[in-house]
Amino acid sequence: MWPRPEPTSSEASLNMEETQARTVGVIADPGIAHAMANKVSQRLESVLEKLHGHGSEWNVEVAPFSLPLGESGRVVLNDHVPKLRQKHGWDFIIYLTDAPHYVQRRPVRTVISPAEGSAVLSMPSLGLARPRTVAKELAELVRELATGRRPALPPTPLGRAMSVHASRQDLENEHNRINSIEGLRGRLLLIAGMVRSNRPWKLVPRLSSAMAGAVATGAFGVFYTSIWSMADYLPNRRLVMITVASILILTLWLLLHNRLWEKPKGHRRRERIVVYNVATVLTVGFAATAMYLLMFLALLAGSLIVIDQEYLAYQLRHDVTLAEYINLAWLASSLGTMGGAIGSSFDEVKEVQRATFSQREYERRNMEFIISKDDVQ
Repeated sequence: MWPRPEPTSSEASLNMEETQARTVGVIADPGIAHAMANKVSQRLESVLEKLHGHGSEWNVEVAPFSLPLGESGRVVLNDHVPKLRQKHGWDFIIYLTDAPHYVQRRPVRTVISPAEGSAVLSMPSLGLARPRTVAKELAELVRELATGRRPALPPTPLGRAMSVHASRQDLENEHNRINSIEGLRGRLLLIAGMVRSNRPWKLVPRLSSAMAGAVATGAFGVFYTSIWSMADYLPNRRLVMITVASILILTLWLLLHNRLWEKPKGHRRRERIVVYNVATVLTVGFAATAMYLLMFLALLAGSLIVIDQEYLAYQLRHDVTLAEYINLAWLASSLGTMGGAIGSSFDEVKEVQRATFSQREYERRNMEFIISKDDVQ
């Protein structure tokens, strides 16, 4: 095994006298985790050099990998550390995953293995984290692996009580340490991070049939004179209610038709059912809302181009401003969204299901980890 630095006082003084260049290999799930790793790599190098003194030199290499899950549902990083280190010569290896990570029946932020010089960081546990926050978390992990020094606890009892994570020993490996996610606020951060990892904006292009059906239905409404009168008559409060109802109908249809209701396996099943399904509902709801807004803009532009202002005023029997066109596109978009639910029946179910964690988790439980010559660009 590659020799690891012992957490001694001399090693803890990694400072100007240390001139040896060290390399951190950040392996990340393809997608948002890999994109984030690329964003923070240079920032991470700068943070590490500041933490360990100006005499130190740090290099960060990023590679896209998805690691398989073990039977218990935890990432099996340490099983692959020797192979990765032999191939790439990395001193420290950190796996940045876009999936929630459960260890000892608890959601965790990090799993640190000083003996192996490796760690796992679950990106969803950081919520809607900015690159600066991710770089700081990665730097703290490297610092602990290199020196054995753990991050300082909040100085006050209130700060510790308000903390969203806690340090625990890994019962499966006494040399490992985990940072578990605690409390309601920690779960809310986890759900927000899961929705972000699901990338709702990526789901909209996969709903091409739903979008086509919605636009066709909405366009019919725009050019149907009875809809003009109805849109002009209905108050804004009623139009808001119709909008909310149409988005809910599309969301429920997508969830039921594509069998998106999550049934995660492994430990902490009840909690994971709640967390996974709340994240899935929010993901699909955001995608449905984005589709609605896109359709509204398209129908508003179409109505302004095609429907003459004087003719619309003649049909409505009063002067017309931009507000009447907005109300018309508003109602037509709501009707079109309901029609889009029917159109979504023709979308590829597997493509839509990949927007959920259970499907990706199933694939990772059944994958094989292979290091090829082209893995690192």
